[in-house]
Amino acid sequence: MIEKLPLLTTKWQNSNDCEMNPENFQLLLRNEIPSIRISKFASSEECNKLALAINKVGFDFYENVEPPIGKIGVTQFEHINRDKIEYFEAVKKAKETYDQVTSLSFDPLKRLTAILRKNASSKVQIAYENEVYGYYFAGLIRHINIALLHLDFAPLDAPNWEIGNITSQLVWNFYVKAPSQGGVCKVYNRQWQPEDEKYKTPASYGYDHSLVATSEVKHNIPLTGDLVIFNSRNFHEVVPAIGERITISSFIGKMPGGDLVFWS
Repeated sequence: MIEKLPLLTTKWQNSNDCEMNPENFQLLLRNEIPSIRISKFASSEECNKLALAINKVGFDFYENVEPPIGKIGVTQFEHINRDKIEYFEAVKKAKETYDQVTSLSFDPLKRLTAILRKNASSKVQIAYENEVYGYYFAGLIRHINIALLHLDFAPLDAPNWEIGNITSQLVWNFYVKAPSQGGVCKVYNRQWQPEDEKYKTPASYGYDHSLVATSEVKHNIPLTGDLVIFNSRNFHEVVPAIGERITISSFIGKMPGGDLVFWS
């Protein structure tokens, strides 16, 4: 499955923030632009209310991830080498916590779904495994002040899951709280391919920077209230931040039939 997917390495048409519209969404899926930014996706008041609710719940941390990354919710990636049932059993609690937080302000996933149905596809929903396991979780809340060079791509991370059938994968980050300095997400015009695994750092999720040394790069600046979407098969990283950097995010996968699905 992985080897049959096309490698999209065309030069980006521009290096600027692109607005959300039907044409740009298709360009992003084809890796012809680096990202889409929805400016003022949420108001300052909405972000403040979310931040208060998030702080009240508090963060857990990924296991065996350095530097540490705080999270509220559950990810499929954490369950790569575990029984699927563990992930899907954790989904219910994660969804309840997400609803608890968003009920005090607004639901970013619901708002983005409406935008995507207008600009991308009428069929947008939470990813579904099967009638045995049910729906995935979407809407991960993270305190992430630094992240190593990596990629996110379900055919690599979840080859035996339903999401492993996607043909392209995006990720959205909604900035609930931007840091006072730094915290930029650098996205490189280099899409993962199987032979890149030799660049992976042992006992880490990160990859060696020599892999992207000559690649175009887009600097996505975190701004409170903005939402940024980019192609998560592209290698990307978060440079160190000063101050809190809190996001809500999930992946957007395009299924073979054209439907869009969310998961975290």
